[in-house]
Amino acid sequence: MCQILKNFILIFFSCFLIIRPAYSVNITGANTINSDSTTQQVYNADDTSLTITNSSTLSRTGQATVNINEQGDATLTINSGSSITATSHNTVQGKDQDGLTVTNSGTISSGGSKAINLLNAQNSTVTNNAGGIIKSNTNTITLTENSGTGNNVTITNSGQIFAEAVSSGETNNNAIKSEDDTNNMTLINNIGGHIYNNNSSATALQQATVFIAAEDTATLTNSGKIENKAGPENYAIRIAGSGVTVTLKDSGKVIGKINVADSGHTIRLQHGAGQGYYYDIDGNGTYTLQDLDGNPVVKGSAGSVGQGGNEMVDEELGYKSLSMRSSLVRYQQSDEYSEREKGWGEITTSLLKRDGDKNTLALDNEKIGIGANIFEPISNNKTLIFSFETSIQNISKNHDIDKFSFLTGINFDTIKISDGINSEIYLLGGASFNKSERNILTNTTSTGLLDISDEYMSYEILIGNKLNFNNLLPDLSFNFGYSHTPTHEESKYYKWEERDVYNGSVALSNEHQILKDKKKNLNVSWIADARTVIDDNVQVFYVNGTKGSYSQNNDLKTELSLSAGLNYDYNFNDNNKFSIALEGLQTSQDTSGIQANLKYTNKF
Repeated sequence: MCQILKNFILIFFSCFLIIRPAYSVNITGANTINSDSTTQQVYNADDTSLTITNSSTLSRTGQATVNINEQGDATLTINSGSSITATSHNTVQGKDQDGLTVTNSGTISSGGSKAINLLNAQNSTVTNNAGGIIKSNTNTITLTENSGTGNNVTITNSGQIFAEAVSSGETNNNAIKSEDDTNNMTLINNIGGHIYNNNSSATALQQATVFIAAEDTATLTNSGKIENKAGPENYAIRIAGSGVTVTLKDSGKVIGKINVADSGHTIRLQHGAGQGYYYDIDGNGTYTLQDLDGNPVVKGSAGSVGQGGNEMVDEELGYKSLSMRSSLVRYQQSDEYSEREKGWGEITTSLLKRDGDKNTLALDNEKIGIGANIFEPISNNKTLIFSFETSIQNISKNHDIDKFSFLTGINFDTIKISDGINSEIYLLGGASFNKSERNILTNTTSTGLLDISDEYMSYEILIGNKLNFNNLLPDLSFNFGYSHTPTHEESKYYKWEERDVYNGSVALSNEHQILKDKKKNLNVSWIADARTVIDDNVQVFYVNGTKGSYSQNNDLKTELSLSAGLNYDYNFNDNNKFSIALEGLQTSQDTSGIQANLKYTNKF
């Protein structure tokens, strides 16, 4: 009987040893796991490191799969394809430690709350690389305290960090959370980084995707995406406590409202000069707004809009004047002008390109146009002018304007002043139909983007007086431009009050005949123009009903331009002629342009 009992006990303990899981192991120094394991890893000394590699999984039924165990300067690395999981909470238990570094390129997963728990943590760094996933059911990464202050924690994300639970009511479900008794929390969400949750409730405190509070300082910088999957009417970001700075930059997206509690916060925008945006911000807290690119930013939530269509009104007037003067020169060099029997016309294609300047809010701009100029003589010294142009204007930061413009008027060709001097004057008036399309960043849509449109008219007057010297002296001209844009409103958020712009220029010009015979005719012309704004009123605009204003930088109000043209005619015979005209433009506003005209004339 005793022998049977001894055998039973031996078999029982043998089976227990075989089937019993290895619950935990204390580790020190450098350690590597390169095959699947269910053994809890407990750090047992400072400067301990653990690497999970070779597509291995370290898993545990329960919590704290990796327990930093209050040890200092610990290191945890999860390589791509590898993972750490827990069925319960605190997969990486990083409480009461100083100097922890977590670098994840694989997966850290918790079936409950807190994939990474930084309770009372000091000087800790969590880096989630591209392709890395950190997830839990609720409160995925937390910086909290129960004694003292959690301090100096940096989280940098280029992968995914998310809370999976679809929660409601009072359930905490932040993807990242720091309480207002912590300090110096830094969260950086890089381009390609995605932080989100699956909330179904709009309760701000519990349900914001990212909740950052501080005793006196914390920062959130987003260049990726922060999203509340419940939709844009719910909260993506909430800040509380004191001294939290939120920087929304690059093409980063926020999907969901921003809520502000308490005081002393700063919201900074850095999406680039000219980028339009509108962020819905609510709450009882106080904050200041800063646009780091110099765009005019409007409070009452946070909004700004690129001023491209308004900022370039003065330049557009100047370029229209230059183009008309060059066209007049080509007309006056034609056979039709000397014969005065019938009209003359041309079809032109043009390209204008301007480089941007952040310091002056000059925006990158490219304009392609096709135009027609028609000159019809009505007497020996008077010519009717008709000018039409359709163009596509691409302004930096997702703003396009389609235009159709026309001008009509009269040119007084020759007004004699003396034997050596005569004058000519042109008077033109017209209008432009503008169709604007712009794409803005916003937290009010499920994509973080919004297309808005606008259609409006603008009206122009151009006047020029040219003194022609019948000698080697260049000709002298004085030019005036006026533009009026009535009040107009875009399809969402933006409204513009009427604006008037007046400009004037002084120019020197001349034409030189290089070659002329029965077959060929070659002329060169140039215009040196100095233009300035005479007067313009401040552009008043509204973002979602909140008033803002824009005043053009003084450096943009003056421009020196040099335009040079080459006109070549080839006569096949008395009735057939081929003509080509090329004209180049360079200005002090970093604008360059080219205009071309090809024409075949057949006389019957």
